[in-house]
Amino acid sequence: MKKLLTIAIAAAIAAPMAVSADTTIYGRINTAVVHGSTGAGDEWDVEGNASRFGVKGSEDLGNGLKAIFQYEWGVDSADSGDFSGRLAYAGLTGGFGTVALGRQWTPYYGSVDKTDIFQVVGINDHYLGVTRVGNTLAYVSPDFNGLSAKVALIMADETPFSLSSPNTGEDGIDVYNVSVDYNNGPLSVGVSYLGFEGALDSELVGIGAKYNFGNFAIIGQYEDFSAPVSALDSDSWGLAAEAYFGNNTVRAMFGQAEVAGVDFDTWAVGVEHAFSKRTRVFAEYEDSELNAATDDDRFGVGIRHDF
Repeated sequence: MKKLLTIAIAAAIAAPMAVSADTTIYGRINTAVVHGSTGAGDEWDVEGNASRFGVKGSEDLGNGLKAIFQYEWGVDSADSGDFSGRLAYAGLTGGFGTVALGRQWTPYYGSVDKTDIFQVVGINDHYLGVTRVGNTLAYVSPDFNGLSAKVALIMADETPFSLSSPNTGEDGIDVYNVSVDYNNGPLSVGVSYLGFEGALDSELVGIGAKYNFGNFAIIGQYEDFSAPVSALDSDSWGLAAEAYFGNNTVRAMFGQAEVAGVDFDTWAVGVEHAFSKRTRVFAEYEDSELNAATDDDRFGVGIRHDF
């Protein structure tokens, strides 16, 4: 289960706090050779790890007001190069904050999923929450000395949560999402609430935090899902750490989830070398009970280039 704002956009719901003055073309090619094994056997494959291509920008409307937009597609960098929709929104930003409409990152993801630090897709199985959703109206408050808030309304029968059936909330409002974040110096903390309307009428609450000591960082998150049917109640937690040695980064993570009464463990380690700000290589390994239906463990070596 998988990253409103990406790199520059991941901290708030798909409404950049800083955008370029003109239209910018950007992208990422992240491709790895991955070995996976299950009880059924072993398999090698080439995978595109959330590779993407997009355009974003803004227009100055005067008096401190700007129009912003972003359109982003997922790209199959491992094979055919097929496109899939990731983000598509437009909005306004100014002294009041930012308002955006369209397909966006959820506030919940940016606030809670701080252990999503690996390059190989799927090494973050304990995360229960929502990543990107469509049919969303979002608001991001101004920054008050590191403190900010995000609110999103998800509409029109979206199905953003893996444990839920399609929601049919009152007046078409399916999900309410509210987040509060504090980002100041080495400390980053986020708390978020997702309320699901309609037949499921459930809620998901999460908290995530990261503290950077300079050459070392520690990361943690916790989530709790409550449903009208107690058998669907779930929770998860994860702890991760990063160590920085010049252009090299070493990562480790352990997570645990209880999903509908079944316990799962997952752990991963990885190393990354940055040749520049735009090009890096990496090697990562994960052992996960949550992936038992496909891969019990995965090992990947790859290269990522951002443009």
